[in-house]
Amino acid sequence: MNTQDRFDEQLTERLRADAPREAPSRLLYAAMDRIANTPQRATGWLGRPVVRLLAAAAVLLLAVAAGTQFAGLIGPPTGNEPSASSTLVPSESAVESAAVTPSASSATPQPTESPTAGDGLPLRVVNLGGGPTYPTHLLPWLTLMADGTLIWQPIPPETETTSLVTRTLTTEGLADLRERIFETGLLDASAAYELEPQPGAEPPGHGVGVYTFTAGDGAEQVVVTSVQWLGDDEESTYYQPAPEREQLDELTQQLRDPESMLGADAWAGPAEPYEGADYQLVLIPYRDAARYDTADASEIPWPFDGPLDEFGVEAGDPRPPTTRCGVISRDAASQIVDALVALSFGEIGMDRATAGSLDWAEGNGTVDLFMLPRMPDGFPECEDQF
Repeated sequence: MNTQDRFDEQLTERLRADAPREAPSRLLYAAMDRIANTPQRATGWLGRPVVRLLAAAAVLLLAVAAGTQFAGLIGPPTGNEPSASSTLVPSESAVESAAVTPSASSATPQPTESPTAGDGLPLRVVNLGGGPTYPTHLLPWLTLMADGTLIWQPIPPETETTSLVTRTLTTEGLADLRERIFETGLLDASAAYELEPQPGAEPPGHGVGVYTFTAGDGAEQVVVTSVQWLGDDEESTYYQPAPEREQLDELTQQLRDPESMLGADAWAGPAEPYEGADYQLVLIPYRDAARYDTADASEIPWPFDGPLDEFGVEAGDPRPPTTRCGVISRDAASQIVDALVALSFGEIGMDRATAGSLDWAEGNGTVDLFMLPRMPDGFPECEDQF
């Protein structure tokens, strides 16, 4: 059943509010037309209307980047507080989002099971973005714990959705990797490295990736954000010299394949799929809405009582539809995954970002489901969703 009109209307309203004033209306409609004329997947959650909404948002972000100022692209760190949420865009995607500073919800998530601390967080790398995004894009590109636990997204990805693997470093391997990560000194203090156009320059319009490096935890935590390196030719033509961004981009690309950085003796065991001690569950319920014509939400073994739109806490944008978020146990997450598998949903699992679009007879509408394994330090929290 076609719900594109409802999604287009929501997208248009949201992006008109967020787009720079310099962005002409024709860019909005050009982006919408581009998505409308782009073939979508016929089956699975990747072909659902919610994904067409998010894809259109990403294309629009590419369009409005042209001719706008880049100052303020990254929100500056606030003391030693950890960064608010980030958006992860797969590296193979043709579209990368421009970043905005999200506003975190003041509500507190209600965990059902505390994750293992993992002896602290030396480093987390996430690819930031802006605009309407998948809640599952919060999944980090890489998480390194002080006990030698390393979790990352393999490239090329093993699945169409983001999956994770984990491997344990030896004491020597951990020391070697930490030295490679922190030797430049760029992660010693919170900072934001933005694009700075040269005077009179008119940079080409396209999206950018923005990396968030979170080093350490507690009061001494450092958060560094940096726009990706756009290539020597473009950088030298349009932007001020930025050796910090170039070095951080190089580090990020190296960390996307950590096994190639270290020898075989740096590892205490083989890589295996990563499963969290608990999982973040995000629901976006739509009451009184046109159906997706998929399985009904009543067929999912929800680990809570009450209506779906009262689950957990409110997270993200307060404008309707309200996003609901909570933390559920690994067992509860496994039951949801098993149910989705039985209902023929694809590209889901305990080691990856899971998503699905369901009908919701009780609410006379639909619900979009997103679920991802949390890291050993408990990231992401519900307040990170935006």
